[in-house]
Order: sequence, then structure tokens, then C-alpha cells
Amino acid sequence: MNEQRISDCASINVVVFFQSTRYWETAMPKPKIPDPWNHHDWDSKKYVNDWAERQDEREVERQHIFQLIAETVPYDQGAKFNLLDLGAGYGALSQFLLNHFSHATALCQDGSDEMVKLGRQRMAGLKGRVKFVLCDFSKPGWSRKIKGPFGAVVSSIAIHNVRAPETIRAIYGETFSLVKTGGCFLNFDRMRPSLKEQMKWLGQAGFSNVQCLWDGGRRALIGGFRK
Repeated sequence: MNEQRISDCASINVVVFFQSTRYWETAMPKPKIPDPWNHHDWDSKKYVNDWAERQDEREVERQHIFQLIAETVPYDQGAKFNLLDLGAGYGALSQFLLNHFSHATALCQDGSDEMVKLGRQRMAGLKGRVKFVLCDFSKPGWSRKIKGPFGAVVSSIAIHNVRAPETIRAIYGETFSLVKTGGCFLNFDRMRPSLKEQMKWLGQAGFSNVQCLWDGGRRALIGGFRK
């Protein structure tokens, strides 16, 4: 009899403990686990400034890519045309191109207000030749907030941040509408998904003469033209 009572009590205690555990699992807030695929805090002024300082060293390594972009843009150095820089950040690529094309103007698009503020500070010397627009190219319809078309649309290490393949494909589609006839879209970025897949999307968006201008393995420069 005593053994039976002990067994019953043990069973009751197990049930109570299990139910109590289930309660705390559902009632208590779970700790927020950082998303390894979305680790940037573009709303933080400190984070943006720290990130930009780290990028300054990398921009030196990217000068040959920027030069290749400049050589591929279908305009002479003294030509007057307007370019759009997608995910421009603080404007490193735009600044290079504006120095190369002495009569060109640029519109720098970015989704971070802090990044746009930093870009305005860093490119103050180009006042009158550069403007900024704040919008999120991961959201459908973003291109309607930008007045085009442009002789060249460029981007450097930006579009991959949206992660989702279908979103990258949609960005290419909306970008095509912003390129004027005879103009180009050049994207230097991490090729996720694959280089082959992204080049296919450029063709499906409407671009012709789609090609890979530089392949560095994880990163590549791809682009196409609008006839």
C-alpha cells in the first residue's frame, strides 16, 4: 500500500512539474536571438559610422572595380548624364564616378536615414551634383519614388542584403524601368544566388547584352543594357 502511494505521489509530482514547465515556456518572454542573416543595424548612427570606417579600407581594394564600372558606362568622360546609385550608402561609388565624369550628376538611393545623413556629409564637396533619396528597394513599388530615367544605374555591395532571391529578382525588374534607352545597369555584389541565376534574371527583366565583367568568386560585376 505504501509503495502504491509513493508511486502515485511521484506521478502527480511529475505531472505538476511538466505542467509548470509548459506554463513558464509559454508565459515567459523568450530571449531574442540575433538573426545571423540580418545583423546590420542601419538605424543606429554609431553602427553606421563604425561600419563606414571599416568600409573605407575596403574601398581602396575596390578601386579597380569602380574603374571598370566607369569604363563600361556608355558615356565619354565629359558627357552630361544622370546616374542612379542603388544602396549607395555614404556614396563611395558615386563619388568615384562623379570625379571620373566631370559633368555627370548622381542620385544616391538608400534605405537608411543615418546612411543618407553620412553620405550628405561626406559628399558635401560635390554639392549641386549629387542628391539623395530615402526609400527601401526591398519593398515593391520603390522605383515609383525615384524620378528617372537614368543614363546609368549602378550598385556596389548592396542588393544582396535583401537576402530573398525573389526580392533580388524584383529589384532587377523595377531597375529596368529606371534605365533610359541606351543606358546600362551595373551591379557589383555578392552572387547569392548564383552568378548564372542573377544574369538570367537581368535578361528576364529586359536587359540586353547581359554579361559578367569581372568574376572574383564570391563577388562579381554583372550588367546589361537597355536597347
